[in-house]
Amino acid sequence: MQSCKRIIASVPRPARPSLCRHATAVHGLGLTNACGLQAAGTYFVSKRGISLKSLFTPSPPKGAESGAEHSKRRSLLKSGDLFHPLSKSPIKEMREKGRLIQAHGCCPTCVVETTSKGHAATREPMFECPDCGYPTHCSKEHWEADTEHHSQMCGYLREANTDEHDLRSGRTLREFEFPSAQLPEVVVNFSDWDTFMYTRSFTNINSDRSIRHVSKVLTYPNTIAATLHQYSPFTLRSGLTPEGLKSMTALRATIKEHDLARSDKELVMQQMPLRIFVLGARAEALLPPHLYLQLSYLLPNSPIHIYFVGPECIPTSEETRSTIIVSSRLALKYHKGYFHDAIWNFAPFDPFTDVFFLFSPGISHPRSRDGWLPTIEKLLETKCAVFATGFHERDMDIDVKGLEKDFGSKMDWLLHPQKNPFASLKRDFGIQNLREWAIANWGIYGFRGKRYEVQSK
Repeated sequence: MQSCKRIIASVPRPARPSLCRHATAVHGLGLTNACGLQAAGTYFVSKRGISLKSLFTPSPPKGAESGAEHSKRRSLLKSGDLFHPLSKSPIKEMREKGRLIQAHGCCPTCVVETTSKGHAATREPMFECPDCGYPTHCSKEHWEADTEHHSQMCGYLREANTDEHDLRSGRTLREFEFPSAQLPEVVVNFSDWDTFMYTRSFTNINSDRSIRHVSKVLTYPNTIAATLHQYSPFTLRSGLTPEGLKSMTALRATIKEHDLARSDKELVMQQMPLRIFVLGARAEALLPPHLYLQLSYLLPNSPIHIYFVGPECIPTSEETRSTIIVSSRLALKYHKGYFHDAIWNFAPFDPFTDVFFLFSPGISHPRSRDGWLPTIEKLLETKCAVFATGFHERDMDIDVKGLEKDFGSKMDWLLHPQKNPFASLKRDFGIQNLREWAIANWGIYGFRGKRYEVQSK
């Protein structure tokens, strides 16, 4: 039986309107925390500006460039020539990454010896693994002795190596040409990435690498959509609690009202928008605004306002935008600061229209716990649904146990912790320790402030 990816590759491409490739300026796609917003003025983004190809094309050198030079630069790497040791990579950014790992990393074999023998013997990873191309150990001897690296890490690092070179190869990245509005008669399947992309007509996705590239940026709008949509994969049979069903029914009732009012102009004018708050926003706020059109296409009749709130929401002090109007039904709003300090800017809250998302927040991490405690306290008072994600199972478990310890008597669970079907398919590795990895939105769970029933005596 053919896989969905092969089926997608075999589907003939329908005639499509041309896509605007340069509809908006892009800050970047890094994992650094920055919930970008700007405080004065409103910016409009083309509704069809949904191509990201220019993000990964090497920037042209200063000065004029001949046609031959431009062609040579665009074809920097061929599809069969994507693996390179970082120190010998033709891509400057990859060589710099290798030097950063050598300067700030450590040899894992040395770390094991230090732990077992009790004396400091760690050295920088100056030896490059010939199989993955990353500087992983201090010497060939330590590399050969590290069976864990060969059996568990090397394959993922090699995959990351070729993926990063592919993004910077200069080829036309057609996988980032996303589909526009969904036909009303076509139902989207939210089971996993494969079935979603097939039913959503991502006709340019024809390899595992392409899916990894796309999942890295779409994991944020897709996680939101999969939670709110009537065909959500989260049901009573798959982790949703009875209290969670109550909260989701309230939100979906509002979405249904939007659907019923689509043909009545008077009712449309009276609609309350669906407000989605993204707290502690970082990479998700740096994404090109038109990426969130993918969320709007999945809830086509709902006016959506997305609020990015967090101390790192503005990348630099020069940024001044506070609102970006992406389409007639989608607006992105940014607020730099803690939610608990700015709560009255957003009040009152309504469980029928308001929902909160915390993407890999680190609620119980020692460095961020004190900042999150007052925010969680205020979130529970709103009685609105809150959904949070984690980088991996251990990260999610730490946050869940912290919530149970600090707020167990004040909250109800809406969604039991579980793996997110729309997690990023890419692993990101730490510079200081290549054995520390993270997957954006690997797992998901939900909670809400406890509701108390009034009882008459």
